[in-house]
Amino acid sequence: MKKLVTILGTQHELQGCERRAGNLDDPLYLPLLKRLLAEDKLDFIFEEATGLGPTIAQNLSLTELGANRYLDVDPSRENREKFGIPANTNDPIMIGSPVTMAAFYDTVFHEVHAKRELFWIQEMKNQQFDRALIIVGQNHTLSFAFRLLAENFVVKTFTYEPSQYAVKV
Repeated sequence: MKKLVTILGTQHELQGCERRAGNLDDPLYLPLLKRLLAEDKLDFIFEEATGLGPTIAQNLSLTELGANRYLDVDPSRENREKFGIPANTNDPIMIGSPVTMAAFYDTVFHEVHAKRELFWIQEMKNQQFDRALIIVGQNHTLSFAFRLLAENFVVKTFTYEPSQYAVKV
């Protein structure tokens, strides 16, 4: 039987990483995670948390799934080079003037993201599970789904934007 992977693509600010600045507290995020776990009787949670946890999903895995049913699949920026993955995944570019009005857009290094996603799959393959949830940044949602399908997983894909009730913490 093929393994099921449910992908949830969202904004990293919603994950509640304790060692990350700029988080959002969205009262509907945890109920969403619980719903996804229950709908398909998921037995493992993977997450792109970059070593910044614990996260909301990590804490949920302990209460809902038990010990050793969670894995942060993404190495921290400091540890990426050990795995042949560059630390930087993008390059912010300022538009406008910092004095009057400024914003940033990013050059995204798709080669680095591809290496990370392939690394995640290897990390997943090293775990015992039948039906898993993986939480990733929204930019990875489709590319990661295609990589999982190519590896013969059954894939369900969801995205989630912060609700109107989300607040900065």
